[in-house]
Amino acid sequence: MSADKERAIKSGKYPILKKTAVYIAAVAIWVAVWQIAAVRVGTEFILPSPLATLRELGGLLLRPEFYISSLGSMLRIIGGFAAGAGAGAVLAALGYFLPVTEILFSPLLKVIRATPVASFILIVVLWIPSSVVPVFISFLMVLPIVYGNVLAGFRSTDRELREVSFMYGFSPVKRLFLLYAPTALPFLGAACMTSLGLAWKAGIAAEVLCVTRDSIGNHLYTSKLYMESAELFAWTLTVIVLSILLECGVRLIASAVKKMAGRRYGRNKG
Repeated sequence: MSADKERAIKSGKYPILKKTAVYIAAVAIWVAVWQIAAVRVGTEFILPSPLATLRELGGLLLRPEFYISSLGSMLRIIGGFAAGAGAGAVLAALGYFLPVTEILFSPLLKVIRATPVASFILIVVLWIPSSVVPVFISFLMVLPIVYGNVLAGFRSTDRELREVSFMYGFSPVKRLFLLYAPTALPFLGAACMTSLGLAWKAGIAAEVLCVTRDSIGNHLYTSKLYMESAELFAWTLTVIVLSILLECGVRLIASAVKKMAGRRYGRNKG
């Protein structure tokens, strides 16, 4: 084995490159399946080929409304996601330290989990502007997931550490940031990664049903209305790519927060 290859394996780069190559090969296989299916169907109106979709996407990239709509959808859904994550974490803290709060909000959260997304969209559009509906729907998708995970994180805090914190007279705020927060952070990160995809898909669905102005959902609806199949597939591909980019961004932020919290906790512990 060469020295360069041995160093790559020790540094962990070689497995990453191998995994990336396998992933690219898997994507290529499914694109090939898509192409074969498009050829078999033989009608671009029903199933556009990958090349036709990319050609249409290239045309969209030259239009200013593509960027306005993409940015509008991302801002709405990220806003709802952030609000849902923050509210879920706060409610989890209240539910843990004030059990009556958990009892109070339990029926509401069960209703949110059980109600279909389409029903929520059609109901809330009667109460709030259509531009706000995707934000609210994304918020609802994130709230119960973050709440349940963070509450589980608080409850998994080591019992002996809790007793020690009481023995040394830690204030509630100090216990929260030095004892409970480090334990709950991994649960919060997992909840954010799980709920992000749901928030994104539900938010786009809300834009479609509400025909929200300057949004990807509006273009999806228009493409379907005028039977522009290639454009419909191009906007769908845009949704997928932006979803992957958002997920990567959240992963990077979660990793950075985890490292900062670890350094801070380590200094305080020392």
